[in-house]
Amino acid sequence: MQQIQLPPLVDGQIYLHGRINKHGDVEHTVLVAVNDKRLPRDLQREWAKSVGGVLYNRIDALVMYNEHLELVKPEAYWTDDDVEWDPAYAWCQYFSHGDQIIIHKSAELRAVAVSRFTI
Repeated sequence: MQQIQLPPLVDGQIYLHGRINKHGDVEHTVLVAVNDKRLPRDLQREWAKSVGGVLYNRIDALVMYNEHLELVKPEAYWTDDDVEWDPAYAWCQYFSHGDQIIIHKSAELRAVAVSRFTI
């Protein structure tokens, strides 16, 4: 069986997952930081950029829920995914019970920053 070559990580980073993108390349996702300060989503996006990442998406959130639950509190965390039918809302991940729901972007939630890259 062929294995994916894991990329080198910087101290404090945690490898979350790799997936094959539409071009056939392996896209790696690495956890950069967790922000337990509650902020509106736009401010959490700014925070993620300030630590060298982006907010994680709904797929990353499911991986975290299933494989890295110890890294977050049993609270709600923003994702970077907008709600397609209402731009005032975005998706969040509840780590207390695993639900992903939509909530107004002005709500103050925690956040996870990730880095994505191909090698």
